[in-house]
Amino acid sequence: PCLLLLILALTPFGAVTSQSCIDSSLIDLDVMCPALWNPVCGCDGETYGNDCEAVNFGGVTTWVMGECTGTAMDCFDLGGIDFGACDMAMGVVMFNGSCTYLSGCGWDVNGVDYSPYSFESMEACQANCVEVSECIDPSLADELIDCDVFTPVPVCGCDSLTHFNECVATYVDFVSDYAEGACAGDCNDEARINPDMGCPEVEDPVCGCDSVTYSNSCMAWYTGGIAQWTPGPCENVAVNDLMPEATVQLYPNPASGRLHVQGIPAGILLELELRTLSGKQWARASMVSGESWTLPAGLPKGMYIVRISQKGEHAVSRRVIME
Repeated sequence: PCLLLLILALTPFGAVTSQSCIDSSLIDLDVMCPALWNPVCGCDGETYGNDCEAVNFGGVTTWVMGECTGTAMDCFDLGGIDFGACDMAMGVVMFNGSCTYLSGCGWDVNGVDYSPYSFESMEACQANCVEVSECIDPSLADELIDCDVFTPVPVCGCDSLTHFNECVATYVDFVSDYAEGACAGDCNDEARINPDMGCPEVEDPVCGCDSVTYSNSCMAWYTGGIAQWTPGPCENVAVNDLMPEATVQLYPNPASGRLHVQGIPAGILLELELRTLSGKQWARASMVSGESWTLPAGLPKGMYIVRISQKGEHAVSRRVIME
């Protein structure tokens, strides 16, 4: 019999309880989480900037290190999830640290669909997840190491993710091997955006891979989510000239119902997108600067990214918390 059924059979009646992925009682939007990009993939399939954000902004009860891909490649460990004491064969999953054949009553548990985290075969699971476990080495953690989080020198980790610099890759993300430079094809990622990071006000312009000029590489990483750039300003006229990064703000924040954008000259036609931290689009609208944006009803509570652009060019991204 499958491992899950064996566990259920040996557990006293009433001792097994269904674990909820989201616990709303954990959400505390007043908590000041550290401004550090150490992403985790929540059991809700969303990427959070660090475990503090996952718990306090998303109410997430379980997660794995690294960004979500929304596929089985996340190697999400389902050992803490109760799929029910049914005999239905469901597939191969990561279960308590190893690849296992799973059975149960269905993939949907407490409103979360876990089917994307299943593999078609044992070989596929072992080929992906064993490699990830060898790449990430938690023993590298060293609390005495204070990494520079303001000078990005990107490296591409063995986990196929771009990391801020060698120090962060090793001692914060526990990556055992990496190569210099951002991972191939990685230009911008909204999950890197953290406008509250407090980059130094130093004019050392760089031209991002999105053809936008940023005042320095720190601003490129934290305000544009940019992983690749070249020294000096872009030759084209950047749309950020109309929307200086430091002046654009959203209010109220936290928000509900309506959202205002300030710091942009009046009368400019803007395009706005509301996305989750993992990039899923929830809403899109066009408006003239100076007006307010009526948000769609029924938005789940949590943190989102608002992309503000003009004439199709991405200019500014800001985080907003929905109440």
